[in-house]
Amino acid sequence: QDMAEKTIQSRRRRPGTEENDDLENISEDDDKKVKRNKPLRSAYMIVFQVVGAIVGLLVFYLFVTPSPIKPVPIKSQDLPYFNGILQPNNALQQVIKILPGELNGPESIQVDRDGNIYTGLHDGRIIKILPSGKIVHLVRTGIDLPECGNITAEDKCGRPLGLQFDRDQENLIICDAYLGLLKYNLKAGELTTLISAAKGVNDVPFKFVNHLTISSSNKVYFTDSSWKWQRRDFPYMILEGSGQGRLISYDIETKQSEVLMDGLFFPNGIALSPDEEFVVVCETTASRIMRLFLKGSRKGIYDLFSDNLPGAPDNIRPSKDGGYWVALPSIRKWPFSFLDSVGPY
Repeated sequence: QDMAEKTIQSRRRRPGTEENDDLENISEDDDKKVKRNKPLRSAYMIVFQVVGAIVGLLVFYLFVTPSPIKPVPIKSQDLPYFNGILQPNNALQQVIKILPGELNGPESIQVDRDGNIYTGLHDGRIIKILPSGKIVHLVRTGIDLPECGNITAEDKCGRPLGLQFDRDQENLIICDAYLGLLKYNLKAGELTTLISAAKGVNDVPFKFVNHLTISSSNKVYFTDSSWKWQRRDFPYMILEGSGQGRLISYDIETKQSEVLMDGLFFPNGIALSPDEEFVVVCETTASRIMRLFLKGSRKGIYDLFSDNLPGAPDNIRPSKDGGYWVALPSIRKWPFSFLDSVGPY
């Protein structure tokens, strides 16, 4: 009889369970909850495993795959408050758009004595806009391909950025990001290369010829934003942070070139002072403007012209009533700026 009772009790219990897990004590509701919770727990486990695998692969990729950049720390600054003279306004909403939707990526502009506007476009073309609004195609700095206008084809199609008339307005001097420093004769309609990107200066090829200004003596001052990265790779240049840019001069008459400054942080727009005593250069990733003296007792000396700007400076042009117009395509504003946050690291 004792043996029979023990056999019955063993059948009532699940193997490996304790006394309070007796199947006789589980109600029908509890049994349904157990059945419902099992698939839910299994689903959570699958999700956690998948997420864990993805994170693991990402960490493995970050530590094992070589990085294309060698970042350097950049000192952070106190972010500007947008108050006082920096109080936001909507003045730029009142601008008049010229040929909206018809011009893709105009960068620098020049206006001649007759009111014609010249600019370079994203697809490699240099165009002239007549006062009537008619667009005249002048020349293409690169070759004509169906994919021109796509950033992946810029090195073939060309990407004209800075451009300016020479002293007599007979030529347009052009900075093509990929092809170098170019000259377009307006009367003959001929495009020639002054300094090719492959040649560069001081045995260092150009990678990102950007902007220029021309003195009354026909000397060109222009920026090469990087000797390492091309324009289409600018995110790498911004994240790397190291000073790879140069300020270069080129004499149109003597055809001599010279590196005036190097180690600049994404040098971009450039402008001469009205008396041509100095030149100012925007450093985009450093959010500042540098000044280099070209003549006088301070010739060859450079200093900080304007620091901690409320944005990343791009182009710069002198204003007729004094000072300079500076284009800021992005802002730096308290309390947060991504580049300022990651810069020190």
